[in-house]
Amino acid sequence: MQLVFSRFGYLICIISILGASIFLIESGYSELQVLFFAAIGSIFFTILGEFFTPLFKDWRPNFKENFFPDASLFVVNYILLQSQLLQIFLASIAIKFSGGGFDLWPTELNIVFQLVFALVISEFGLYWFHRGCHEIPFLWRFHKIHHNPQRLYWFNATRFHYLDVTLLQVCGAVPLLLLGAEAKMIALVTIFSTVHGYWQHINAEQDQRLLNYFFSGPELHRWHHNLEPEIANHNYGNNLIVWDHVFRTFYWPKDKNEQLKNIGAQGSFSNNVISMTFDPFKG
Repeated sequence: MQLVFSRFGYLICIISILGASIFLIESGYSELQVLFFAAIGSIFFTILGEFFTPLFKDWRPNFKENFFPDASLFVVNYILLQSQLLQIFLASIAIKFSGGGFDLWPTELNIVFQLVFALVISEFGLYWFHRGCHEIPFLWRFHKIHHNPQRLYWFNATRFHYLDVTLLQVCGAVPLLLLGAEAKMIALVTIFSTVHGYWQHINAEQDQRLLNYFFSGPELHRWHHNLEPEIANHNYGNNLIVWDHVFRTFYWPKDKNEQLKNIGAQGSFSNNVISMTFDPFKG
């Protein structure tokens, strides 16, 4: 069970949920309905993995320390303020007022190939905004909320300041809109990001081997959450790791496992959702 999950769990999760999502969208279900289904499915997979094959037992969620703050930010970002819907609205408005996009999207391709192309193009915007969050002090004030926890588990995937996650998603959507991608394709990218995001932060044994050269999976992302900036400032890819290869920020050491639990962000931070929402604006 452990071997199968650590090597093939990600592929089983992403292929089954994404395949079902494509089928449902093609069958006429709304993108929002399918996104809800995908989120529930991916949460189920990751909780199952963390229960049966935990990487570190002391990384399991503690209600007061991390689960309640993470759940609070999830409610604010994704339920009350609907950041994943706002991203498309803001990006669409920006494209409209800038003169519109180009009719360059390869609609003649099979939907799977379109999705692969969309992920690579979208990742370019995601990569540079994410990298900017680590290199520009003003943006880091918001992004460090995501890096504050000293343990990683599935719910860390939604622990973001609202401004941070909204701008990130806008930067991922704009390249697609500029090329003329349909709303269905942007929805599929969002669904992929949702499923992948929960898995990326999973507290479970993983041995993804060659997949680490293509996807920004948990083995790579744990290094990105390292407490030391010289280690953490790598592996900026949100879904794919392709642009980290191109811009030489790929990091996957084979001989530093003793540093794996050394995660977090330097400095002291509040876990109060009100403080996390307003403190970044104060400097």
